[in-house]
Amino acid sequence: MITIRKATKADAQACWDIRNAAINKGCAGFYDAGDLIIWTEGELTEQFSRIVDAHFYVAEQSNDEPPLKIVVGMVMLDEPYAQLEALFVSPDTMGLGVGKVLLQFIETMAFNQGIAQLRLESTLNAVDFYRHCGFGGEGLEEESIYCSPRGIALECMVMYKNLVRRKPVQNAD
Repeated sequence: MITIRKATKADAQACWDIRNAAINKGCAGFYDAGDLIIWTEGELTEQFSRIVDAHFYVAEQSNDEPPLKIVVGMVMLDEPYAQLEALFVSPDTMGLGVGKVLLQFIETMAFNQGIAQLRLESTLNAVDFYRHCGFGGEGLEEESIYCSPRGIALECMVMYKNLVRRKPVQNAD
């Protein structure tokens, strides 16, 4: 079972490790291997820890035997810019719906805060995922370059999604 909760500073190392593992696995073959090394090198910083504590939400997977909750993904909403940031999922749980759950959570949060359109910058490997989730399409995406603070420039796709109220799920009788 996947649950989402507000991240704390204690989650920063798990978020850092998931970010790096997701970049190394998901982006391999889409970007230069040297750029991936630069993008993911180094240790957890105090700045990243503060951002996690202030802005991130994490997805936890619960296991019954033994009772355990493991952080398997994270996301953040940059409210002033109506932008989704840092959606990363552990490579061990890729393809199991964790990313979709995190994305739906942020979309609902954004909509409830009055945001009508959500923006994101997608790595090339994740473009199809975001399109499948309703981002992009004609007039709602454009090629761009992500300029990392670490000095690398990576091709990306800026994508948008117009947000609408989700219908509540009805229980089938």
